Amino acid sequence: MTIKEIESFEKFLADAFSDGVVFRELRLSNEEIEYFKVTYPKVSLNKIQESSCADGKIWVEVRLHNFV
Repeated sequence: MTIKEIESFEKFLADAFSDGVVFRELRLSNEEIEYFKVTYPKVSLNKIQESSCADGKIWVEVRLHNFV
């Protein structure tokens, strides 16, 4: 991911998990999933869709644990 893509993704995550939200279903690319795993290792990611959408993204359950 480029620096600009990372900044945009981080803003997306901040918005998605604002106001104390700890669980979301998000459509993510494989690259975004890998970024999540490396950057936030305590986050639980569970693919809820094996086949990808037309844009290559898949639905993933994202659950924050001890994320303060």
